[in-house]
Amino acid sequence: MTQFIDYAEIDIASGDGGNGAIAWRREKYEPLGGPAGGTGGHGGSIYIEATNDLTTLSEFKYRKEFFAQHGERGGTTKKDGKRGKDMTIKVPIGTVIKDAESDMVIADLEHDHDRVLVAAGGRGGRGNAVFATPTMRAPYFCEPGESGIKRHLILELKLLADVGLIGLPNAGKSTLLAALTRAKPKIADYPFSTLEPNLGTVNNPDGPSFVIADIPGLISGASQGIGLGHDFLRHVERTSILVHMVDATSENILADIKTIDTELEEFSEDLVKKEQIIALNKTDLLPKDEIEKITAKIKKAHKDRTIVPISGLTRVGTKDLLTLLQQHISTIRKSSQLEKHPGETEAKKAARAWTADEKALAHPDDGFRVSKHKNTFYIEGHRIIKHAQVVDYRSPESIHHFCHILRSMGIIDELNKQNIKIGDDVQIGDMVFSYGEDLY
Repeated sequence: MTQFIDYAEIDIASGDGGNGAIAWRREKYEPLGGPAGGTGGHGGSIYIEATNDLTTLSEFKYRKEFFAQHGERGGTTKKDGKRGKDMTIKVPIGTVIKDAESDMVIADLEHDHDRVLVAAGGRGGRGNAVFATPTMRAPYFCEPGESGIKRHLILELKLLADVGLIGLPNAGKSTLLAALTRAKPKIADYPFSTLEPNLGTVNNPDGPSFVIADIPGLISGASQGIGLGHDFLRHVERTSILVHMVDATSENILADIKTIDTELEEFSEDLVKKEQIIALNKTDLLPKDEIEKITAKIKKAHKDRTIVPISGLTRVGTKDLLTLLQQHISTIRKSSQLEKHPGETEAKKAARAWTADEKALAHPDDGFRVSKHKNTFYIEGHRIIKHAQVVDYRSPESIHHFCHILRSMGIIDELNKQNIKIGDDVQIGDMVFSYGEDLY
């Protein structure tokens, strides 16, 4: 049996843009016929897409890092570098994507082919052909490619079920699931016999087909992480109706119902507001008059809920319960079709995509930090280090362009604020130079 995994954390990094090139036309009788350095290729972006082909997040148990391709460096004769390949990470339908740093939801992929951009690839740096002007015919400099984006993401799978079976351990949820569907959950007479959510599909020619999820038994304190329930309460959020399984032989039925309601409310206020049908189970163990007394007692305390006496074992009353569920699902689907994506074609559904969040487009290239150790000033920052990597140290023009970058980014001002002196060493990545009067 495939292990059910509904939570994963992954690290992703989109590709860096390729550096621009410094090159010259080399035609016959014209060895240096003008700038011809091409622009670097864009780095590959990373998307996450929902698919029907997956049902769990199990593949992320062993693979937790995903890296898109870098763009290639610009070529000669004004040729652009090859673009890095985009990467699409496939996840099951029902996956919620969160930014681990902020815990903010990036996307909730509820449909097949829903996709979201989670890290845009870096732009390619411009080659020297782009910088040529009537007054600067032979630029000896180019641009570095833009850095990719690194992120730590959380993936949470919430089951896409129409009906959620909830209740205390051993209330008979798995037995009912087996009675209503072809699912074959493990059933045993001990606490926590269900260790993972079980799904079953109801196929009925007289009504709508729908999916039922058997949520593992909840206990008091589940919303705070006690027992198994905390890990699975998220699956209840997507269901449109809840079947609250109650053991008719319990000594305190109202307290049992209150325990589950409290956990739902503490986990999410929206959960306790969901419509509930109370399925009074194990009625095969009690006489008819006792069942009627218990039903009346529950109805007095929960007037807004429908109560259906059933026996999951003997299947008495399960047909009535099934009819109620089908009526509810049919009504919900008709209203949701009118409200959600009106007139949407299958092609439009397939093309639907989430808008990328800000962090998916926030390349780490603008910031820098200056620190001092003895007489050396160290400059850190993605963008400035990449600029230092494309300097042609043999060309005064290239060095002059690099000095202009230092000024425009505010690095020279920061060095002066930290009382740098002429002759002090400055290190940017692998590049080391002495601070001179031309920089001051």
